[in-house]
Amino acid sequence: MINIFGCDNEAVFLDIIQDTVFSQTALLPKKYAFHRFRNAEELLKCLDERIIVPHLLIIDAHFDMCRTKECADRLHEFYPSCKLMIMSEGEDDLFLSFECDSCGTISKLSLPSKLPGTLAAILPRIDERSAEMIQLTVYGNERRPERINLRYSEIIYLECVMKKVYVTFSDGSCRRVKCSVWREIMQKFCMLPFAVPHQNYIVNMNYISKMTSTTLTISPIGKCISISKYRLRDFKALFELLPEKTVSGHFLP
Repeated sequence: MINIFGCDNEAVFLDIIQDTVFSQTALLPKKYAFHRFRNAEELLKCLDERIIVPHLLIIDAHFDMCRTKECADRLHEFYPSCKLMIMSEGEDDLFLSFECDSCGTISKLSLPSKLPGTLAAILPRIDERSAEMIQLTVYGNERRPERINLRYSEIIYLECVMKKVYVTFSDGSCRRVKCSVWREIMQKFCMLPFAVPHQNYIVNMNYISKMTSTTLTISPIGKCISISKYRLRDFKALFELLPEKTVSGHFLP
């Protein structure tokens, strides 16, 4: 499912976007859904919950008393691959478009005539899996920080050692992550398939090959991680929420 977010304080513009989305996607083979947001709090709450993954977000340049930049920053933090389009009211909004790192702008006055062609060009090129990515800043070989975009499936686990955070990838490599506090990383990964078995670990549960009441084993690297007795019940509950087709391991009592 490809999710399109429309953000405007005025219902008339949301209606235009919604009608255009439905007309442009009616004959396309992929499935699309449109989600309306009348204020910034609704949008930020949705982004924070990480339940609905946005693929395209169309937002008014002056959304909810000029909170567009705030919303754009949150979007890029959680969904760096999501496309962002700004609805502008004049040339003064072009600078905001650059600030928000949008893929383009469209005039609100010409929305009914310009939006159909714009969506016709953008929607077929959106990869449903592209939003399943996260941006991390890691240290390279020369100890210089660099930003990288990763699919969640590329991350096996993250570990906090002496206040330093390390991420291990599916190819077995490990990099140090630039962050101020471990709590920031935990907030980034507070959704399935990630869970916290121990206060110093965040694990991609799709890589669990074996689990007992005290430890879990990560494949293909064979890493064993302790499970805190205080987290066991919640961790097991989250593990059982994973779709069956993605779970490679099993739970042993």
